[in-house]
Amino acid sequence: MDPAAAFKLVMLLQEFGQASDRYVDSTGARYKTHRTDMNALAAIIHFERAGTPPTPGDLSRTLLLSSPATSAMLDRLERNGHIERLRIDKDRRVVRIKTTAKARTDGKAMFAPLAASMMNVISGYTDTDVAVISRFMAEATAGVDQARNAGQNS
Repeated sequence: MDPAAAFKLVMLLQEFGQASDRYVDSTGARYKTHRTDMNALAAIIHFERAGTPPTPGDLSRTLLLSSPATSAMLDRLERNGHIERLRIDKDRRVVRIKTTAKARTDGKAMFAPLAASMMNVISGYTDTDVAVISRFMAEATAGVDQARNAGQNS
């Protein structure tokens, strides 16, 4: 492996992360939505796709937020009509968070331009390329999480 090429790739990943942050910030400003709220909606959708709507505690852990910060965020999302708090477990004390149709509609409006742009970029690659890039991105994401966890333990 060429160390200079590897370093350049790391810098490009950093630039991609920053560009993504700029997109989220500008989109959030346009829709008057906090970055944390958009991250929470993405996390809730991830949990829903896995088959289990999250609890507030799940979101606190996922987003690295305190309980009071999570409560404030959920209050904002509920006021905006983006979530529902449901008691759907046998244990009625457990609150689950689900996205609403409004959240899905607003999310599409916010992120459809980004998705279209990314699909345009991806369309220039072969299926084999996409498989390699996908594996790399999954491993790179895991590497970032590993570094974050190591930093918390030191």
